[in-house]
Amino acid sequence: MNRFVKLSSVLLLFFALSFTFLNNQASADSDKSLPGPQLVTDAWMFIAAYKADPKELKKLLPPGLEPSPDGQVVINMYTVPDPGQTSGFGAYTLTYLTVELKGQDSYVMGSDITYPGRYFVHYFNSSPSMREFTKKVGIPAVEGMTVTEVKDGKLTATLTVDGKPMIVSTADVGSELSPPGGGHLNYFGLIPADMSGESKNQVVKYPIPWNGGVVDTTNVKIKFKAPKGHPLNKIKPKKDAPVWAIWTKGSFVYPQYQVVNEF
Repeated sequence: MNRFVKLSSVLLLFFALSFTFLNNQASADSDKSLPGPQLVTDAWMFIAAYKADPKELKKLLPPGLEPSPDGQVVINMYTVPDPGQTSGFGAYTLTYLTVELKGQDSYVMGSDITYPGRYFVHYFNSSPSMREFTKKVGIPAVEGMTVTEVKDGKLTATLTVDGKPMIVSTADVGSELSPPGGGHLNYFGLIPADMSGESKNQVVKYPIPWNGGVVDTTNVKIKFKAPKGHPLNKIKPKKDAPVWAIWTKGSFVYPQYQVVNEF
């Protein structure tokens, strides 16, 4: 996989995960609701794909969605420290984990490469307002704090929940940002019937446009530190080293969702 492809892949993944998805109905229901879509710019993100237990991944998906044959999870850990980087959400931090999907690919600009769609299974956000919006549109948002730090070329990204570290990722990262790439990624969520007001559960899609560049990323390790019995352990990596990983700086849009299936 060449550098541009790695860059595109991580960006694509990561841009998907960093966002909160809004819909028109949510905006109409509350005077305080922000309209969709929303923009996030110049966010530094750690994105990686790793192998997990395929049987557990299949259990996490709603009807109509299947895991990709590779049996991979994509994780995105990032921070948006400046409110000016968003069009309305303000500063926030986020770690999310998604299951790669079969038959839901999207594209990379100027390339014949496609990337699998991703279904949200965990979403740890530090912003109360973002958690409120994401829950309304089918993303399983809970409170969590993500801290990313680069010191002497060493990246450390840590997810903390209730004061306890849950995931710690490390990597050696460069300082030279590649030329930007761009594309599109399909993310998915689930709106339960008791939340949507409908008699059926709704599987929804969030089509995400993105653009950004990456730096060299090597010697990557992802370690789960969640206590025994925590849901995160069901999708923990089979190995500390991921299939691929990237440290990237990019911009993306939080789109309105589309209903793709009901059950």
